[in-house]
Amino acid sequence: MSPCGRARRQTSRGAMAVLAWKFPRTRLPMGASALCVVVLCWLYIFPVYRLPNEKEIVQGVLQQGTAWRRNQTAARAFSCGIA
Repeated sequence: MSPCGRARRQTSRGAMAVLAWKFPRTRLPMGASALCVVVLCWLYIFPVYRLPNEKEIVQGVLQQGTAWRRNQTAARAFSCGIA
């Protein structure tokens, strides 16, 4: 490798080191990175919200019992503008 290429590589490494110290948020401690990984894995394994499967939906509908009926009184009041 030529000396010019070596000098160019060292200046770019030096420039990156200067940027890392100018912007300290770019450098995370190892513990913070590990904590992020653990939290993401935990949320993947135990999601906060999950969609119900088909059996749960059917059971929920069947638990409601009787069929839905239209409330004629409320429909007339709504269409007439009576609140």
